[in-house]
Formats: sequence, C-alpha cells, structure tokens
Amino acid sequence: MSVFLFPGQGSQQPGMGKDFFEQSAPAKAVLEEARSLSPASLLETLADGDAAALTTTLIAQPALLIVETAIARHLASIGIHPSACAGHSLGEIPALVAAGALTFADALRLVFERARLMTENVPEGGMAAVLGLAPEQIEAVLPEGVQVANYNGPAQTIISGKSDPLEFAMVAIKEAGAKRVMPLKVSGPFHSECMRPAVAEYTKVLDTIPFTAPSARFVSSVSGQEESDPARIRELLGQQLVSPVRWTQVMATIGSVAALEVGPGSVLSGLARRIEGAPEVASAANLADVAALQAE
Repeated sequence: MSVFLFPGQGSQQPGMGKDFFEQSAPAKAVLEEARSLSPASLLETLADGDAAALTTTLIAQPALLIVETAIARHLASIGIHPSACAGHSLGEIPALVAAGALTFADALRLVFERARLMTENVPEGGMAAVLGLAPEQIEAVLPEGVQVANYNGPAQTIISGKSDPLEFAMVAIKEAGAKRVMPLKVSGPFHSECMRPAVAEYTKVLDTIPFTAPSARFVSSVSGQEESDPARIRELLGQQLVSPVRWTQVMATIGSVAALEVGPGSVLSGLARRIEGAPEVASAANLADVAALQAE
C-alpha cells in the first residue's frame, strides 16, 4: 500500500502513458473506454501530439485524466493499491477515481466540462511563480485583484489575478525580497476569484455527477484535510476553481510516508523534497519506474 499523488495540468508531455497503453491490459481498457467517450482528436493528440498541442486546456485536462487513471489501474493489477489519494488541482479528479469515489466515465464527462469552462469563461489575467519568499510575506503585499493560487511549499508560491494588478504584484513581491518572480505560460488567472463566472455553471455540472464515499483515504487540496462525505467532496470540487491549492497542507496531512507520483513528470516529487515532513515520493510515470518499485 502506498499513497497515490496525481499531478495536474502542466505535467503533460508527449508520449505520456504510451508504454502502459501498449503493454498493460488494464491501461488499454481505460484507453478503450475513453475512446468510446471522447472525440477522436483527443486520442490522436494523446498518441501523436507534440508539446504545443498537449498544452491546450481542452486537450491537456482529459489527457491527464486518461493517463493517470490508466497508470493507477495498472498499479492495482500488480497489487499496488492506494492507502490514500490526493491530487494537485486537476489531479484531484483522477485521485477520486483511484479512491473509488467517482467512476472513470463520470470523471471524464466532468473534466470535459471543466476544461471547456476554463477555456470559455476565462477573464483577462494570468499567473506567476514566486520563489524564495514565505507565503505570508507574499500575501502582505498583494493588491486587490490578485491572490495566492498555489501554496506549493515554503519557498514556492503561485499567484493569480487580473493583468494590471498582477504586474504590480510581481514588482512588489520582488521588492519584498523574492529570489525570482516568473510569469507562467497559462491561459488565465486560475484558482482565483477571477474564475467566479465559471463556478455557477461548473456547479450545475457537478450536481449531475454521482459521488460515493471513497474506499481509500482522500485528501482535498482545497481544504488540505481528509474528506469522506460525498456531498462535501462535490462542494469542494466546485470551490476549487476559485480557491488556492493548499499543497503544503496536503503534504502535512499525509505525513512522512511512502508515496507514488501517478502520472507524467516529477513536479510533485520535486515539491515534496522541499517540504519538511512530506511524503517520500517515487515515480510511477512509466513501466520502467514501476518495475523498479517492484524490485525494491
């Protein structure tokens, strides 16, 4: 048993999941189910798309759900089951699938709508990464219209907001002592109040999705706590679009235990190394990584 951690948008990369889809029967079954529920263009991009194509929100979000669910199903097939699940932003949805609170088909339907709303109802604005300054020092200089979007660790925080206030905030944060302040290549001010227009419609979609109590522990990145009530989980997912990702708190709630990053890349393992008391995170991004886990 291990904690499963699911990365979010930004972790996608060309070729992700390819070896699982080619060699793992449970992963192939996830892909076939996705094929029956998705436009052909999505699966074509997942199979052969370049980095630019996979960056598109409408493609990236469902593609990550498919790949991360496929990897989790492969792990289950070889006897590696989650004792707890958590996800970073979008990653919460495959985490809920792996935890048994949401079916893959319902999760895919939800993610298609989430991606659409985050594309169509996006006001002008952006996000920036702040390195080397404590979150409370960042919060002290944020102007109206900008807020913390991700608490990723004591030395990495993401801010989000409207364009002009965001530019002002980046200057103020640098003057406050940040080592680096970097604009992110994103299509909008996600995880901020700027996304409020999308929440009402997203909530209507969530109300059509059946949730059940998770069979494995689930830690919400919105509350930073373990959550088990289906209605509460649905409510938190609705708030997620305008709420910060409390990843530092998620790591504290899970504690210093063994965990797997169930998805492409190594973003979550990198964050964990910089958070005292966080899980020790190993990669499950490809079959070679999984084979190494089995050999230990």
